[in-house]
Amino acid sequence: MRFGGTLVAVGIPQGNMVPIAGALPQILVAKELRIIGVAVGNRKEAIEVLDLAARGIIKCHNRIESINNLTKVFEEMKRGELTGRVVLDLTI
Repeated sequence: MRFGGTLVAVGIPQGNMVPIAGALPQILVAKELRIIGVAVGNRKEAIEVLDLAARGIIKCHNRIESINNLTKVFEEMKRGELTGRVVLDLTI
């Protein structure tokens, strides 16, 4: 990252928690770097994250479910088994 740069962790990754490699306090202080986390980002951050996804650097986990399966989706959420995002298909 450039001097005074900010690394923004957007969203919550699935799986085991993994630390951010190379986040050495000496480097963070010397280069005045920041690491922040947000559940959602602003327009600029969304564009940057979409570019990372387009280049294959990050993977998006989503699936499409029929509205008829809404109860099943909520049950998965309650059990903590839902991975990624679910898009509800409202067409019948």
